[in-house]
Amino acid sequence: MNMNQLTVDQLAMGATLTQQVPNPFYGEIPVSSSLGGPTIARQQLLRPFPRFTTVAFYRNNVGHSTYHSFQTRLERRFAGGLTMTAAYTFSKLIDDAGAVFDAAILTGPAAVFQAADSFNRRLEKDESTGSIPQVFSGSYVWEIPVGGGRRWDLKGWQNAIAGGWQFAGMIRLQSGSPLAVTQATNFNAFAGFGIQRPNRVADPELSSDQRSTSRWFNTAAFTQAPQFTIGNASRNPVVGPAYRALDVMLGKTFPIKEQVRAELRAELFNVTNTPSLMAPNTSFGNAAFGTITRVYDPRVLEFVLKVHF
Repeated sequence: MNMNQLTVDQLAMGATLTQQVPNPFYGEIPVSSSLGGPTIARQQLLRPFPRFTTVAFYRNNVGHSTYHSFQTRLERRFAGGLTMTAAYTFSKLIDDAGAVFDAAILTGPAAVFQAADSFNRRLEKDESTGSIPQVFSGSYVWEIPVGGGRRWDLKGWQNAIAGGWQFAGMIRLQSGSPLAVTQATNFNAFAGFGIQRPNRVADPELSSDQRSTSRWFNTAAFTQAPQFTIGNASRNPVVGPAYRALDVMLGKTFPIKEQVRAELRAELFNVTNTPSLMAPNTSFGNAAFGTITRVYDPRVLEFVLKVHF
C-alpha cells in the first residue's frame, strides 16, 4: 500500500495533475533525484508527502478475513491390512488483502497484489485468492496378504518373495480459486496508484462447455478503465481451473538381516495423465488475456529404494 498516492477526488482533477509547475523544493532536493528539477508535476505537490515518491509500510500486517466451512472426515483404521481416509471441505474465505500462497499445490512463494486505492480497503473485499471452495481428498494403504501374510519369516524363502507387498494411493479433487484481474497498463501510476483494474461490463464466467485454454473466461466482460478513474471490477472477478490428481504406489519390503530390511517402491504420480491447468493470464490488455499456456507435471513414474536399519 502506497500511503503517498493521491486521493480519488484529487485524481478526478484530470490532466491538470500532469502540468509542470515551479518546484518549491528546487535546491533542497538533489538535482539527480526525479523530484530535484526546477519544475515538477502538479500532482506531486498534492501528495501527503510531496518530498517523496512512494511511502509504504514495511511488512504492513493489515487486512481482515472471514472463513466459514463445513468439514467432514471418514476414517477406516487399520484392519485386515487395509486403512482408508476420506475428507471433504466446503468453504468460503473472504478477505481484503492480497497476499496468498499458490492455492493449487499449497506451496510456493507468496504473491502480493497491491490495492486499487490505498485509502479505501473496502474496494479490496472479495472472495480471497486463497479460497478453495470445495476440496475432497482420500487415501488408502493396503498391505496385501499374499504368500506368508504380512509377517516376515526370515527362514522361509517363499514368504520373503511373496510377502511384504504394499499398495497405496491418494486422490485430491478441488475447485478453482478466484483470480485477480488488473490492467496491463496502469494509467494512474503517475499519481501513486499501484494497480488499475478494468471496468466490468458483463459476467466473466463461462459454462464448462465454452471454456478452453484459449479462452478460459469471458474476456469481453471487461473494458479498459481510462486514466484518472478507478475501474469497477472487483479484486478477484474470475475463477481459475480446478485441480485433480491421482497418485499410486506399489512397494515391496525385503528382509536382509534381522534388523535390516530394504524397501523398493514404484510411485506413479498423475496416473490418468490428466493435464492440471495453471491459472489463466489475467492481465487485461495483454495479448494472452484469458488464455492458459502452462500446466502442472504430467504423469511421472519414479522408483525408490530405501534401506532400513
